[in-house]
Amino acid sequence: MQEPTSNKNVLSKNTILIYRMKINTLTAVAVLIAGSSLIAGTEHSTWVPRFNDKPVSQNQIGQIQRALPDDPIVEPMEPRKVLLFSATAGFRHKSIPMGKMAIKMLGDATGAYETVASDDPMYFEADALATFDAVILLSPTQDFFMPDNKQRGDFSDEGWAWLKARHQRLVDNLIDYVRQGGGLMGIHAATDSCYGHKEYGETIGGYFDGHPWTSNKNVTIVIEDPEHGTMAPVFGDEDYFKLVEEIYQFRDKPYSRERLRVLMSLDLERSDPVDNAKRADKDYAVAWVQSVGEGRVFYTSIGHNNHIYANPLMLKHYLAGIQFVIGDLDGDTTPSGKLSE
Repeated sequence: MQEPTSNKNVLSKNTILIYRMKINTLTAVAVLIAGSSLIAGTEHSTWVPRFNDKPVSQNQIGQIQRALPDDPIVEPMEPRKVLLFSATAGFRHKSIPMGKMAIKMLGDATGAYETVASDDPMYFEADALATFDAVILLSPTQDFFMPDNKQRGDFSDEGWAWLKARHQRLVDNLIDYVRQGGGLMGIHAATDSCYGHKEYGETIGGYFDGHPWTSNKNVTIVIEDPEHGTMAPVFGDEDYFKLVEEIYQFRDKPYSRERLRVLMSLDLERSDPVDNAKRADKDYAVAWVQSVGEGRVFYTSIGHNNHIYANPLMLKHYLAGIQFVIGDLDGDTTPSGKLSE
């Protein structure tokens, strides 16, 4: 495991030393636990998610490379580091490997941030989270610090209860991290997660309620807030764009324009017709921002198809979101419903 290093809020040398001592202690404890696990059968304490994803091809890497911007949206105020997490306990998107590659290459090409890509839950311990400027959740699903339910038989009742308790604690850690000033960016299925954790839904902004517009649909996305700090540098004078992409609808709660600054939404009239869209208000938001405590949140539902991660406009869209949650790019988070008051 890569040892987290500090670059958030310029931690003091003493703090770094104490943190490293904690990591060494945790590592020693983990070794002891691992040994006892083999004896006592408590394999839950050393479980980490692992996935047999299809590798990103050289052709896909070339597609990403050609789509990358050369420069950040704004120059970072200091070296930045983000945690990229994509563990799934439910459906796993085939685009995750290409998305991970694109986000890492995006940071490297522009110098906007360094990426630590890992699905190890240990990074969501409070001390480890504090070393990152932002967390990016790339299409995680369900209770993403847990094993898939198909693996339930691999664990004792005690072990499963331990894993569930850890999941709840680590989600709480993430929410506390944001409230205390950390950044959070959710991509696509980040809203298809943690349904039993009310504060997670409120923090990410909404819960998935199906995708009437499936991955082969032609959709038109309207830029609702073209002058916003995350929109203007990406789309300029354009007030809409077209994609072939899967588009979500969201549950009535906690999604609300009284809480969120909606940036983009689906244009029903200029998108392929569907017969299972069910929001009575016809409000199909695609991207939003909000403030949560001292932290910033950016969410975009765009990110299902592989080709999205080789689209120059979408890579710039992600870059703006990342630089916003890091704190380098300004953007108003006044909720849309309050703008006319």
